[in-house]
Amino acid sequence: MQIFRPILFFIALGLLLVSVRQFMNGYNDWQQAQLAEEAYRAEIQELEAERDRLKQRVEMLQNDKFTKERLARKRLGYVKPGELRFKVVKPDAVE
Repeated sequence: MQIFRPILFFIALGLLLVSVRQFMNGYNDWQQAQLAEEAYRAEIQELEAERDRLKQRVEMLQNDKFTKERLARKRLGYVKPGELRFKVVKPDAVE
């Protein structure tokens, strides 16, 4: 009977160590999942902000007369009747 107590003690200690190790592995996985979730939430916020900016730009392009005119002048080189258009050429580009 005297030999069973130390054996039972070591078995219980071994089971306790295995349980603690498994808990720590699970806890580390949980911490990594929390960090990944925070990163995803930050990315979602950035994407939502970009989506809102793009929606606002689309609305401006669809509804704002001055925005349409500005873009037509800038990108397509449109001018109103009676206006003169000048093109500035850099000296080093003339060669």
